[in-house]
Amino acid sequence: MPLVVLCGIPCSGKSKRVEELKKHVESTTDRPVYIVSDESVGIDKNAVYADSRQEKDARAKLKSATEKKLTKETVVILDSLNYIKGYRYELFCLIKLLQTPHCVVKQEFPFFL
Repeated sequence: MPLVVLCGIPCSGKSKRVEELKKHVESTTDRPVYIVSDESVGIDKNAVYADSRQEKDARAKLKSATEKKLTKETVVILDSLNYIKGYRYELFCLIKLLQTPHCVVKQEFPFFL
């Protein structure tokens, strides 16, 4: 599954789940696994998500970084809010262009409760 998109509210445990998923995929397959997150593309969450224009630019950076790493042989895990349906649709169109599978994982609340 080359693209895994996590979406959910802040502090819901997405990043922790991403690390667990990466370890699992690496232990069960020989595919390289890449994590694309706010931190990996240099986004300061506190500053960016307070301004809608900066947030739009941040989503473009995340999409670009995802597109660069995405192939049929790699697994890319996108760790960000990803709450905008139109943005997820853009990622869906990218996946269809590359003819690779994907999934969306919705983290609704902290998994450690």
